[in-house]
Amino acid sequence: MTRGEDVLASAGWHQGRDVESEALSAVFRAVALVEPTPGTSPWVLFPAAEQALRAFHGLRSRPAGPGQQVAPTGWVIDPVAVRHAGHPLSRLTESTGSRLFPLGRTDADAILAVDEEGRLFSIDHGGQWLLGETVREGLAALTEGRAPHRIAARQWAWTVSSPNGEPLADVIHTALVAVYVLHHRQVFSARHLRLIVTPLRGIAPVALDRTVPLPGGSLEDGAVPLAAKMEALIEAEDVTTRGAELKVEVPAPRNATAQQSSVSCAVRTGHLAKTPATVELHLAAGADASIGRLRTAVQACSEDLARQAPALSA
Repeated sequence: MTRGEDVLASAGWHQGRDVESEALSAVFRAVALVEPTPGTSPWVLFPAAEQALRAFHGLRSRPAGPGQQVAPTGWVIDPVAVRHAGHPLSRLTESTGSRLFPLGRTDADAILAVDEEGRLFSIDHGGQWLLGETVREGLAALTEGRAPHRIAARQWAWTVSSPNGEPLADVIHTALVAVYVLHHRQVFSARHLRLIVTPLRGIAPVALDRTVPLPGGSLEDGAVPLAAKMEALIEAEDVTTRGAELKVEVPAPRNATAQQSSVSCAVRTGHLAKTPATVELHLAAGADASIGRLRTAVQACSEDLARQAPALSA
């Protein structure tokens, strides 16, 4: 048993604890005291929230000892204490894509809430946070001072030298590496690439914006036909690439979930006048991709691409 779980036990929690009548009474009071306001939805008690309240309602804890990674904090589980948290929780719902129900607050007045999957979140002046994959785990993390995971959009970028010395071939080659990594880490399997040509190093109006399906077979064998198709598009539109920014994006397929669609990858070159051959690789993930399995997968992608960056420039 961890120190955090010892504190839970000291606060009165035990395996199988069920204070159904007190928990549901608190839910009714919290809902009754909330006045409808624009931009918020009525509280809906879903199964994960009911289970959490029946197990932990009425408990109050104080931190014990120094924190492992951050300062520990105490908490109280009572939805009445955060009955006016409609707007903050609505914004967090938009970030996570999952409904939330208020549970209580910390000693630092952070809002505590549980989502439909039973995960514990908090909201404070510093942002939105995932405390634990379960309420028990999250409460223990608070008392032990374990660092939470921030719910926010994330971005990574890597710069490599021109692998082939040919601008279009370079961005295609690098984009195909990203296609492989995203597929390998089960983020999504791209079906096409998007070519964007913007004159004047990327500051003029876009001159060309087309999607090109990925050919069948291996990605390595697809690089040459992809380059040929994109070159044909450029010639057909009579677009000059001299002094222009070339960008190839790796978008999610149409059947991707909203979380998957918030992950994107792009490669560009020609945007820097002093070093026009520089190739930049960008990975981005929305706030809803910063929790659950997708957070782990995207983090693995960023590590894979970071390792690939030196090889791309070799």
